[in-house]
Amino acid sequence: MSVRKGERGETKLEVLDWCRILSSYTVQACRNEKIFPKSSRWIMAKPIIDECISAMTCIRRANAADLYEQAEYRRNQQSQAYCHLEALLSLINLAYDSFSIDGGKIETWTCHVIHTENTLRAWMKSDKQRQNNKSG
Repeated sequence: MSVRKGERGETKLEVLDWCRILSSYTVQACRNEKIFPKSSRWIMAKPIIDECISAMTCIRRANAADLYEQAEYRRNQQSQAYCHLEALLSLINLAYDSFSIDGGKIETWTCHVIHTENTLRAWMKSDKQRQNNKSG
């Protein structure tokens, strides 16, 4: 039996997909000389990429952990991923101010981060509900 579209929730695979899209966009932006000139790219591009990779790594670790047997570790990795995404937003904002990056590019980039955060939060909420249903 299929689930109606309006009743479907976010899945962990959607979180991984959105994080992959975000990571790809981030790497492309950070490699673009029109956004980050080579002479000063290391100042902002590396920390931005590092936060993005850290978020993806945490999401992957959380996905690999069992919901019931490794619940605390899984939740911790999800929370760390969220913190890395928040740091990424701060760095993107700083890059926007410091490098005069086009507002449209920043808006797209920010939307990718926020959508990844939203799907991550939905996944965390789903995990919590599943844990409550099992114990209750």
